[in-house]
Amino acid sequence: PEGDSYALPFPYLLCVSNRKLHKNESRLVMAFATAKVSGMHLVFTGEPSPRIMKCIEEQHVTDRVYFAGIVPEAELPSLYRGAEALVFPSLYEGFGLPVLEAMACGTPVVTANITAMPEVAGDAAQLIDPTSVEQIAKGIERIVSDTSLRSCLRTKGLARAAQFSWSQTSDRINEILNSVMI
Repeated sequence: PEGDSYALPFPYLLCVSNRKLHKNESRLVMAFATAKVSGMHLVFTGEPSPRIMKCIEEQHVTDRVYFAGIVPEAELPSLYRGAEALVFPSLYEGFGLPVLEAMACGTPVVTANITAMPEVAGDAAQLIDPTSVEQIAKGIERIVSDTSLRSCLRTKGLARAAQFSWSQTSDRINEILNSVMI
């Protein structure tokens, strides 16, 4: 959580994603366009696709959406640290690594209440229905306007991220393999 923040000249919400449909970026853009968060920008990793650019243009937020391009792994923590929050409304994930990465950087998280995200996030994120533009928008508004919520989620997120490590993963896999081999 300590270190430099990505040098962007505006406050932003971050979506670490790609242009695959299950990432639910169109609904996120629609929600961002309707959310009452003046001055806030939405930053995506990666490059825009024609489909997402069309949505951004239709929602009249071209001046408030920014694509960071391919962000080197070494720079991702600073991108997370600079964000007001990670917004990750994916429709399905096998794990949801951006949720955990954001928490490890002290960044509050708004994420989907389905598939792997609730299990990864525990009680350390604001969960929303990713199929509802209205719920995503309300989640955005709440995370931006409620400083005590952001502070609480930052603290809970750091604790939650600390529960996940490669050594713990390795130990757990060894336990499972040993129990099956007996």
